[in-house]
Amino acid sequence: AGLKSAVTPNLGGDAKIDQETFLLEPVSSENLHNNRSTRNFWLTTEGMNAYSVSGSSAEQENARFTEQEDESELTAGFMWQTLKRSSRLYPVASTVTSFIPKNDNVEILYITVTNQSEDTREFTAFAAIPIYGRSADNIRDHRNVTSMLHRIDTNENGVFVCPSMSFDEKGHRPNEQIYYVMGCTESGSAPVSFYPTVEDFIGEGGSFTHPRAVYEQYPGYPAPCQAAGKEGMGAFR
Repeated sequence: AGLKSAVTPNLGGDAKIDQETFLLEPVSSENLHNNRSTRNFWLTTEGMNAYSVSGSSAEQENARFTEQEDESELTAGFMWQTLKRSSRLYPVASTVTSFIPKNDNVEILYITVTNQSEDTREFTAFAAIPIYGRSADNIRDHRNVTSMLHRIDTNENGVFVCPSMSFDEKGHRPNEQIYYVMGCTESGSAPVSFYPTVEDFIGEGGSFTHPRAVYEQYPGYPAPCQAAGKEGMGAFR
């Protein structure tokens, strides 16, 4: 249907329809080890620091190439991949299967979590996908100004970014594209609350590998809520 995604083993990469229409921030091979603004999904529970299903927490990055590094396995086929990850520090494992359905402009992340403890545990889960929502040219051309055009809205299922206008050095045009991240549980339950901007999610002094919303359990905002003039964030708990 047109959507093209590049997905690395740690869920980096981008997603776009064309040069003018990027859902996720455009990247090249050099960005893949530099960027932290990747697809992510976090888990917290009592007695456990934040756990990232992509291995992209500050703690998991610090454990790379040591005996404490997560066990991980990547399986891939034509237009899909599955990432399995098991923590050596905590009794938790996860599986992330990513693919694009043939007839829809959506990228699916199907995530399962396994409690490997003998005790019943209650997890709080956070989806976290930065929404770039504009032309690839805006990486170097008016990025700060174009973020001011973002009009961000939430409904009970997700975060929607509809820039009021699209522009670069080629000119100014009305925008009709809506970029969104939606989610639900296996039973269809909607998210409890939202973090519709990057600022809401990472917090002051935070980062994508150490977001304060996760580590400090920010309550977020119930739907419907709106924001404008900032970088969009497809984040909810």
